[in-house]
Amino acid sequence: MPRPLRREEAIKSKELVPDLSVTDAKQAVAFYSRVFETKPLVLLRMPDGWVMHCQFRVGDARFFLSAELPEHGGTPSPASLGATTVAIHLYVDDCDAMLALMKTCGATVLMEPLNMFWGERFARARDPFGFE
Repeated sequence: MPRPLRREEAIKSKELVPDLSVTDAKQAVAFYSRVFETKPLVLLRMPDGWVMHCQFRVGDARFFLSAELPEHGGTPSPASLGATTVAIHLYVDDCDAMLALMKTCGATVLMEPLNMFWGERFARARDPFGFE
């Protein structure tokens, strides 16, 4: 029998990967591909064409996305919940340019870029799938 893990072994993490659930994963793949100027690393589809799993890499970070797929135990999307339960922070070299690109690709600007008291340039947007 293997020995129990010590606390520091159990909580050791290499990476935290958000997994976004959306109502229209095909549109989400297109949106994130345009915004991050990249193609998915992995794109798995169900036999009926629904996106079962998609994986993007942005810099050193990854994120996943998929259709809700409630019939397969999928997580509800912000559209189904009527709100998002997570805030996603994206650090970029040019906050203004990224917000403009996101807006061009269909995001809603919630707060224009400002120089914040904590020393960062900060803005808020909601993507077309409800994530902020």
